[in-house]
Amino acid sequence: MTRLFLRFYLGVIAILIAAWLIQTSVFRKSSIQENIPVIEDIYAGSGRLARDQIVDGGEDEFSETMEYLENQFDYPIRVVTRDERPMDQASTDRLDRGESILYYDRLETAIPDTPFLVELGPLPRFDEPSQAELSFALGGVFLLTAIGIAILLHPVSKQLRGVEKTALAIAGGDLGARIDYGRFRHSGPLAEAFNTMADRVEKLLRSQRELLQTVSHELRTPLARIRFATELIETADDDHQRKQRLTAIEAATDQLDALVGELLTYVRLDAQYSEPDSVSNKMETFDVRELVDELIELHGPLYRKIEFRNAIAMSGSDLSGSDLAGSDLSGSDLSGSDLAGSDLSGSDLSGDRAAISRAIGNLISNAGKYAASTVIVSAADSDHGLCIRIDDDGRGIAPEDREAVFEPFQRLAGGTDPKADQPGTGLGLALVKRIAERNGGRVSVTESELGGARFSLTLPNDADLNTI
Repeated sequence: MTRLFLRFYLGVIAILIAAWLIQTSVFRKSSIQENIPVIEDIYAGSGRLARDQIVDGGEDEFSETMEYLENQFDYPIRVVTRDERPMDQASTDRLDRGESILYYDRLETAIPDTPFLVELGPLPRFDEPSQAELSFALGGVFLLTAIGIAILLHPVSKQLRGVEKTALAIAGGDLGARIDYGRFRHSGPLAEAFNTMADRVEKLLRSQRELLQTVSHELRTPLARIRFATELIETADDDHQRKQRLTAIEAATDQLDALVGELLTYVRLDAQYSEPDSVSNKMETFDVRELVDELIELHGPLYRKIEFRNAIAMSGSDLSGSDLAGSDLSGSDLSGSDLAGSDLSGSDLSGDRAAISRAIGNLISNAGKYAASTVIVSAADSDHGLCIRIDDDGRGIAPEDREAVFEPFQRLAGGTDPKADQPGTGLGLALVKRIAERNGGRVSVTESELGGARFSLTLPNDADLNTI
């Protein structure tokens, strides 16, 4: 980080030095070039006057004329030959035309038809800063600028060193390392953003570690059953016992296969949605009611004792057009609740249809698993989009367990037979939560009017891909 600071600082200093040199050179040249014509115009009259006096006096009175001229002017005057003042052709031509030219700090005027020049000077200098004074002034500005830049860059460099130190600590395994806000008062947004990122990384790594530990435990159970059943096959007395052991092995294998499949789906979701444009490429508009009909037809046969009903209806419809018509609920107190004839502005939804279908399907299957006799799927408009609700008449979920059910491998007792092992992998609701979040929505569980649990899946009608 120090090397980066020095590179940036020295780069700025080099730019300042180059600007200083260019400005000095341009100022000097422009000042001299602008002053030469002015000086020539000011002293040209004096040069011509002196020349005319010398020409009129002639050689006989040359000494008296020079003495007179020296007394008349405040600067030296003399006569020199052209050989003593070598000039370029342009200057020589100007002298031949009778003009006066500035030769360094002297004014030269030619005497016609002679090789002599009348020279005035050294002339008084204009009152302007010298090159040394100018360089000193610009050097002072440069020094102050360099100090100011160093002062401004020091906090930035300190902040970046703090970020670098914390990043290296995290890379070294200290996942709890964070940037100290107190030491970097002026870097609140940077420190906050970095610490937020570090918190998410730590949470993700911890979640992965816990998931790995849980997966290891979950895999051990069916594997232990398979091993135990395999050992029992060797001691089976007859074919019937061996067939029972093989059936147990097959059941454990199916459980293992389902667990691995759900786990792969759970992990694959992050990989899919992390790819650029992955969500926008999967976006499509579909009818939620039709999707629910398909899912009930798919999952219903798995729970033959449970009655599944699709209560999603368009605005203005009544019970006669819904699946509740003619049912026991249509004439009960529930006919006036939000379970019957839910009013919608529209049942179309935009999103990843395959993923949303998986989420709703998992909720329907979960409700069928825990319901006593009835599962109702309804929907309603909400401030956050379309809310799809799955109600069952099972034992419900205790308030203290309503957050935990969405964690991986959480299986709560509560089916029709509380003592029986509940089927499934424990990843179904975790998948629902992950799908909802990846599509800009959310999922929650509350108490249902049927007496069991109500799972509410809220999805934006028009998903904002920038927030996903």
